[in-house]
Amino acid sequence: MGVKQCDKCDEMVDEAKAFCPGCGSAFVEEEQRREASSFERLDKTVQLGNTMYDMMLSDMGLNISKPAPKPEKRIEVIAPIQTATPAKSEPIPAAATTARSSKVLWVVLGLLGLFVLLPFAVVSVIILIRAVMARF
Repeated sequence: MGVKQCDKCDEMVDEAKAFCPGCGSAFVEEEQRREASSFERLDKTVQLGNTMYDMMLSDMGLNISKPAPKPEKRIEVIAPIQTATPAKSEPIPAAATTARSSKVLWVVLGLLGLFVLLPFAVVSVIILIRAVMARF
């Protein structure tokens, strides 16, 4: 591959390069467009097809493809609800239910701890007894 010298910065550049890596000057002249592209002829706005536009509207919860029916105005008179007086029952004190539930919780946690920690404790005691017996 050949090497050529940049006219602006005098750096040696590979011939396959279109721009100088040192200064960025172009080695090839760019062709100027003679006529405007179809996008440039538009009014500089993005134009979406009907299906894309409808999808965007439906994503936002809107739909203009079908006119929405006008809601009917209805007036309803609502009679007040008669409340029956409930039978009086003695309320359970909150402290009693809280104390009972906390006792149950502690019992469950204690049993769980016992079943989880008991095997480790037994194994530790066995290892300790073996270590003591090995010394004598």
